[in-house]
Amino acid sequence: MSKENIWLVEQVKALAKKQNEYEDRAFLYALQTVIKEQQKRSEQIQSELDGRLWNHTNW
Repeated sequence: MSKENIWLVEQVKALAKKQNEYEDRAFLYALQTVIKEQQKRSEQIQSELDGRLWNHTNW
């Protein structure tokens, strides 16, 4: 995970711990999941792009 996403997840975790309302905490925990999933998809698309660019049959 990138430094920015690690920082963002940590900030969201800290904010979630400060919330009194269940709905707010649940939203922030779900937001952490979304951030991690976006990071994973970003890495996958970068890998796919690298694979397509280095595919010698398309040269």
